Amino acid sequence: MSEWIREQGTVLSVEGYAARVRIERRSTCGSCSARTGCGSGVLSEVLGRKAVEVSIGHPGSLQPGDTVTLGIRDQALVSGALAMYLLPLAGLVAAPALLMLVVPGLGEGFHLLAGALGFAGGLLGVRAWLRRRAPDLAPVLLERHPATGTHRAAAPMAAPRP
Repeated sequence: MSEWIREQGTVLSVEGYAARVRIERRSTCGSCSARTGCGSGVLSEVLGRKAVEVSIGHPGSLQPGDTVTLGIRDQALVSGALAMYLLPLAGLVAAPALLMLVVPGLGEGFHLLAGALGFAGGLLGVRAWLRRRAPDLAPVLLERHPATGTHRAAAPMAAPRP
């Protein structure tokens, strides 16, 4: 994998060492031959291309209107996606299985309730994991492209904590 997942954005506003950046969602569905039978392509058409706004930290050199390249470490994104999918799923499966082992002979309603509680526990685990890993998942400024057209690389800097 490459080290950074990069995305282009436009600086909307700057306050001190924090900037608000708008990123237009892009989809690669237009270049894919399976776009008519793909759920992602259909979902992209239904939801449209809405912009996302993020706050980033910067060394003080950004101005509104600048185009910037933001990045997130690819390993942080992959581990975040795995945690968001696997922890709730593990709770959904493990809680009823554990209940079956501890108290055999219970009705299906108890197993359904255990599954729902395990799923909720997995979501709480994701929440705790995301809070602990928030600095790793925050987008950072990689490059600045001032509105005048000159190019300046920026050292990656973590966004300020809310």
